[in-house]
Amino acid sequence: MEELDGQYAEIEGRGAVTFIRSFPVGASHAWAAVSTAEGLAGWFPSSAAVDLEGGTVTFSGDPNAAAGAEGSPERIVDWDPPRRWAFEWGGDLMEFLVEGSEAEAELTLRNWLADNSAAARNAAGWHVCLGELAKKFGGALPAGPHATPGPEGPADWGPLYEGYVKAGLPSGAPIPGRDSA
Repeated sequence: MEELDGQYAEIEGRGAVTFIRSFPVGASHAWAAVSTAEGLAGWFPSSAAVDLEGGTVTFSGDPNAAAGAEGSPERIVDWDPPRRWAFEWGGDLMEFLVEGSEAEAELTLRNWLADNSAAARNAAGWHVCLGELAKKFGGALPAGPHATPGPEGPADWGPLYEGYVKAGLPSGAPIPGRDSA
């Protein structure tokens, strides 16, 4: 199994799952990958339509989206290109921070949780997604986080989830496809 690099912390009672990863691409390339519909395609769990003028981002195509969440616009909370943006997403707050040079980028993905019991579930999910982003940065076509796990597909979410639970991240939130909501 891959190294579990998602970190969990609580600040004033609100949990956050954070990943910090370095990639051998320029910071401008990393920014485009996390802030545009084209960049998010293939590695992010949903298709995204970013409307900066309207201050919203609309998600679609996620087979695990909560009922009624598909196609609803979410509010962009912060937009500070080419470094940081944050948006609401189904009660959570997502943040992307890009730092680095034109030779290497450091990406921080932080998921502020509406429900702390979602920490292990979401950490495993973002772990899979970031693996697909690494493929994209390496020039390969990512299979996408919802594809069948395997050599050509994404990492297997199940063992990652179990690993994050064993590492002590809060768990118990419903798991799409396994639990009824």
